[in-house]
Amino acid sequence: MVSTAKIIAMFVPIIFSFVLFIGLILLYRKRTGVSAKPVILGAVGFIVFTQVLEKILHVVVITSFPNYADHPLAWGTYGALAAGIFEELGRFILFTWLLKKFHDYKGGISFGIGWGGIEAILLMLMVCGQALVFSFMLNAGTFESSMAQLPSDQLATIKEAILNQGSSFYYLAALERFFAVFLQMALSLMVLLGVVKKKFTLVILAILIHAGVDFPIVFAQVGHITNLWIIEGYLAVVAIFSFLFIKKAKSMFLDAGK
Repeated sequence: MVSTAKIIAMFVPIIFSFVLFIGLILLYRKRTGVSAKPVILGAVGFIVFTQVLEKILHVVVITSFPNYADHPLAWGTYGALAAGIFEELGRFILFTWLLKKFHDYKGGISFGIGWGGIEAILLMLMVCGQALVFSFMLNAGTFESSMAQLPSDQLATIKEAILNQGSSFYYLAALERFFAVFLQMALSLMVLLGVVKKKFTLVILAILIHAGVDFPIVFAQVGHITNLWIIEGYLAVVAIFSFLFIKKAKSMFLDAGK
């Protein structure tokens, strides 16, 4: 049986992700203003570039190298660079082709909120939403019959993960999304500055920063870093630097407009 306390913990990150998205829109609407089109394209861009195009590449790579987890350094490098390239070039393409009228600080903030906000919502729905469905099945005694199409060893692995995963995992997931959204906003501003100043080196820098941030997270995903507090502390530091850049970028956009 999955306890009520753990089920509540699974709901928290999902609710938090929606509150975070809406809260950022309301906060920055008062501070800098928020434009609807960049928010929408930021959200759509995240889905297209990371959940469609990048996922296609991952399927090809994993199919070609099924023992990827046995090579953590190579997999970490690939995963981190793939995320950086798809996300930062995705931002660059959208800012260059579809958001030509939003090349200002407000446009960058709006885009970052859309990109980071929808990322939080989708990831929490996929991770915690799936865990909730499995938990309800387990408590109802229908897990094995409902998932009969999966191999028995895979069913056992999923069941063990749901039953043994502590509630703190889900609360930390919410905290992680809070930290990550500031990175997405900072990187959106950096890429947009690259477009405005016609300096593609800033886009390359954003790719490298993104890859550098993701590298240890990929290690955690394949089980080589098991202490989640290490990851959360790391992301907290990243979030602080991201927030400082977000504040600094405002004057950088003013200088670029002169």
